[in-house]
Amino acid sequence: MNQKQLPWWTWVLPFIILLGGTFVSLTFKVSQGIYWIYFPINLGVIMALWWGPRVFAAVFLNALVAISLFELPRPMLYPLYALPETLEVIFSWVLVRERFKDVSAWKPSPKNISLYFVYGLLIPSLICSVAIQGLFVLTGIQDKSLFGWSTLITTVGDLTGAIFLTIPALILISPWLRKRNLSLFAVKPLPPTHWEVVTRKEKALFAVVLGGMLVLALSFHIPQTWYVYGILMLLSAAWYGMYAALVVNTWVVFLNIILPKIANLPWSNSFLEVQTPATLLTLCFCSLITGSAVTSLTGKIRELNETQGQLKSAKDQAEEASRAKSEFLARMSHEIRTPLNSVLGMLELLRETQLSKDQERYLTLFSHAGENLKALINDLLDFSKIEAKALTVENVSYNIHSTVRSVFDILQIKAEEQGLHFELHISKDVPPLQWGDPTRLRQVLFNLIGNALKFTNEGSVKVKLELTKDAPEQLLIEVQDTGIGIPRERQSKLFSSFAQGDPTIARKYGGTGLGLVISKNLVEIMGGTMEMKSLAGRGTTFKILLPHQPDFSSNIEKKAKPAMVWSQLPADKRFRLLLVDDSEDNRVLMIHYLKSLPFDCDEAVNGQEAFEKFKERKYDLVFMDMQMPIMTGYKSTELIRYYEKMNKLPHTPIIALTATAVVEDLQRAVSSGCDSYAVKPVKKAEILEILAQNLTTKSPTKEAFKEPPSPSI
Repeated sequence: MNQKQLPWWTWVLPFIILLGGTFVSLTFKVSQGIYWIYFPINLGVIMALWWGPRVFAAVFLNALVAISLFELPRPMLYPLYALPETLEVIFSWVLVRERFKDVSAWKPSPKNISLYFVYGLLIPSLICSVAIQGLFVLTGIQDKSLFGWSTLITTVGDLTGAIFLTIPALILISPWLRKRNLSLFAVKPLPPTHWEVVTRKEKALFAVVLGGMLVLALSFHIPQTWYVYGILMLLSAAWYGMYAALVVNTWVVFLNIILPKIANLPWSNSFLEVQTPATLLTLCFCSLITGSAVTSLTGKIRELNETQGQLKSAKDQAEEASRAKSEFLARMSHEIRTPLNSVLGMLELLRETQLSKDQERYLTLFSHAGENLKALINDLLDFSKIEAKALTVENVSYNIHSTVRSVFDILQIKAEEQGLHFELHISKDVPPLQWGDPTRLRQVLFNLIGNALKFTNEGSVKVKLELTKDAPEQLLIEVQDTGIGIPRERQSKLFSSFAQGDPTIARKYGGTGLGLVISKNLVEIMGGTMEMKSLAGRGTTFKILLPHQPDFSSNIEKKAKPAMVWSQLPADKRFRLLLVDDSEDNRVLMIHYLKSLPFDCDEAVNGQEAFEKFKERKYDLVFMDMQMPIMTGYKSTELIRYYEKMNKLPHTPIIALTATAVVEDLQRAVSSGCDSYAVKPVKKAEILEILAQNLTTKSPTKEAFKEPPSPSI
């Protein structure tokens, strides 16, 4: 906003206001040329901020009128006498604008009020008081022995008047004018008073305080009661903030400066009146700073509460979005895994039949495509868990030698097909038994070694497992290849989601770009770090550093139990199974898995039918799908466990077959009473292993479900 946008009356109104202030000031004369409070200066300072230099002319003209009203001698010198008053307003305007030029809107904080008091009031008033009193001494109006006293009382009077008029107008009126484009100086308004939240007792108490001050002012002179005023003013400001400070300050100045003149009190013309404005100035300034601090702090607390509310709302929305995403992924995982289970299972059964070479080749391609789709689903689920900070690792004792070697042995076939030199070196210094998560480590190794084989057309891929030489000791796993390498400019983005070393890689080699992101996060969750060095066309080296946590509790490694040979069982030894799944394809697949083995299978298409069949006859084991219509597998399992308990029946193994790989759902399956679970798609070897583990164990692997079933399904 500029001065040209101000209305015409801003040229006239300042002079009228200043003239009114001059007539009021006539009653505060101490001696010739000396006044306790001279209101035109207080009004001129604030109006100059509002309306700019146009106010200077009004201040000068009003000063000429005021000097004639004050009946000063030598009319020829009136313009010279009017100059210091005008310069005080100009100095104040210049200093305030310069001091706050980088502030978009002046805020009534303790710091800003103090700075305005110094630059806009104290410095201009002191300079101009010296100037005007010097002129009076030089022209013989004032005795030079009174120069210091006169300068002091005029300065204190100006500052007291500023507390009474200038600062309240700056804080309360400036925002109102600015909002209507009537002010050049932007001031941030105070927060709402919230008067409605003040109780009736508090309002009554505030009124009593104001009334008590009135009685005090009519009965005693302020030098006798200043401490009472101070206590009441500071308490009001500390309790109610800036609004109370402004009201009480103005009220106290009125009672001790203006009221004695109006009521003609005995001390209205006392020589000690010089002490009155000085005392009031100190009390009012302390009250103002206290009220400003309380209001600023209250406003910050209110803003903080609002921000916390917004953050909580945003957090709730983010959590809701995360839950919705997790539910969507779980649902899509279930919908994709269910038919994928049938596809991969039938391919596995088909592989057991007589096939021509072309058919074997086609079948291999189908199997690879299915396994790639399965890996993609797993990657998406893991990535979702990592984003939600919900992916956890276990800490169990395992054989790290066997874990690394098993991955190497599986991928060695692929290396031989590509004609690559595939080498594994495991240092003897590494204790075989370690504490950690073998499943997640195996996942990381499959990804890194698989990538090394995928992107290496000729040369070698080397895998090393050793201990670092630096203390503390760490496990070092290194995967080195002589493949295509990664350009330097793309290495920084390699661990970003869906990123690959080159845009053409996805088209040539396939992949989603999630593998390295997941691997790096898994290593960090396990307490380790992952590093990468690569040169384009020369190869890549990945280094994994993991905590070295050897398990010395047992030097004898537990040997795996030999696999069950079903054909060695007696001919009359057969097991009865209950297959519960709403997908006919999955039931047919399971039956074909077991058709040549000693198993008789009954089928159920939902949890209710499964429970009814379980009550009719005894089963050696139940395969239970979890997501089914009419009654879920969770509910059916609860009913079966409760039925066993009530009828004192032996524990029947129940294996959850679920297409959901979300941890919460798997935990829910175990909590409902399942002995273990398998995630679709399930291979024939996994089914046979589950059967061997559960049907050759005399006691159940899990305690029976003890709580009564809930009424919901």
